[in-house]
Amino acid sequence: MDRYRAHTRPATALLAGALACLAAGGAAAQAEFPFTRGLGRAAVQYRNDDMHVVAAYYYSQQNHDSRWLLIQAAVSTTRLTTIRRDAFMLRTPAGREIPLASQTRVGEDVQRIRLLLQNAATQRHNVTSYFNQRDRTTSMRFFTLPFGGVVHDEFVVDSHQVAVGDLFFEAPTGRWEDGTYALVVRHEDGQAEVPIELE
Repeated sequence: MDRYRAHTRPATALLAGALACLAAGGAAAQAEFPFTRGLGRAAVQYRNDDMHVVAAYYYSQQNHDSRWLLIQAAVSTTRLTTIRRDAFMLRTPAGREIPLASQTRVGEDVQRIRLLLQNAATQRHNVTSYFNQRDRTTSMRFFTLPFGGVVHDEFVVDSHQVAVGDLFFEAPTGRWEDGTYALVVRHEDGQAEVPIELE
């Protein structure tokens, strides 16, 4: 019996240590990205008194060795707010901020964009399902494919309406490295930062 206890103590200590590390990692992540919580393997929510953002990137999380990154996003605010396309940035692990791609660049590389959307189709996520006002949506419309309609440079949201759309970011080096990025959404009352984990 004593021999059994002696053998189980190291395993118990290892388990306790692992749990402590996980707890510390979770606390560190919470400190780095306040007001956020995971909604799944590649879906994250940011929510405070001013802004509500949900981002999902299931396909791009593990398929990012090309120049384009796809993030589905939904946004609402407490007060009536106009949010422009230049409010969206992707901050790299090294701290560099990459702006949302331009419609011109998406149009110039439309074949790769079409392939990305086709490959990601089966892993799309209903990002509006986390909003109370999900029956009142508007499109961000920052991008369009040929014959897809008009592009908008801004959208308006409040506590009664949520904006939803696809965000495209282009890697300066032609591919995205593994690591923890941050989707940054700036607005008149501050900014939301949502962790984007590329594996």
